[in-house]
Amino acid sequence: MPKTFENNKFNGGLSPSRVVMIGLIIGALLLLREVFVIVESGHVGVVRMLGAVQPVSLPEGFHFKKPILDRVEQMDIRLTKAENAAQAASKDLQTVSTKVTVQYSLDGAVAPLTFQKIGTRGIVASTLINPAIMESVKSVTAQYTAEELITKRALVKVAIQNEISGFVNTTLQQKGAANALSIANVAITDFDFSAEFNRAIELKVRA
Repeated sequence: MPKTFENNKFNGGLSPSRVVMIGLIIGALLLLREVFVIVESGHVGVVRMLGAVQPVSLPEGFHFKKPILDRVEQMDIRLTKAENAAQAASKDLQTVSTKVTVQYSLDGAVAPLTFQKIGTRGIVASTLINPAIMESVKSVTAQYTAEELITKRALVKVAIQNEISGFVNTTLQQKGAANALSIANVAITDFDFSAEFNRAIELKVRA
C-alpha cells in the first residue's frame, strides 16, 4: 500500500491543508511579535530604526513598531544606587578609604540621547557615576585632616555631594547629554582609616 501524506508517521496524520494552516498561524504569531512591543513598568523604550537611535522615547505600555526595521531597548529609569569605595590621602597624609553611595535616576525624556551618547544604565554607572565618586572623594579628602573627616562628617558629605554633582554635570555637558540623570542623594556609608591612626585615636580616648 503506497504511503500517503495522511498516514505518514512524521506528520501525525495531518492533512496538507491543516499543516499549511498551522504554518500560517505560526508565521502570523512570529510576525505579530515584530509589530508591537510592551515597555515594562519603570522603563522607557529607546527605538533604534536600522541602528539609528530615534529622538523620542516610548513610555511604559503597549506600542506598535515597524517589523524588522525597529528594535526597542528597555531603559530602566527607576531610582537606583551606585556604591564605591575610594582610597585617598587626608590633609595630614593619612590614608582613608571612604565608601560612598549615590542614589540617582535617568531622565526618561532624554533616554534616547543618553543611550546614544553614553549607553545603558549599567554603562552610565561604570563610566560616569563610579568615576565621579572616586575623583570627588580624593578631592574632598585632601581638604580635611583624618580627625576632621569624622568630626565634620556632615560638611564632608555636602562637599562630596557637590563635587559629584559638578563632575556628573560637566561630563554630561561634554558628552552632549545634559540633564540625562538626576542625583537624589549621596551618603557616606563608611570611613576606614589606617591601623596606625586607629591606634592613635584609641590612645587619645584612653588619655
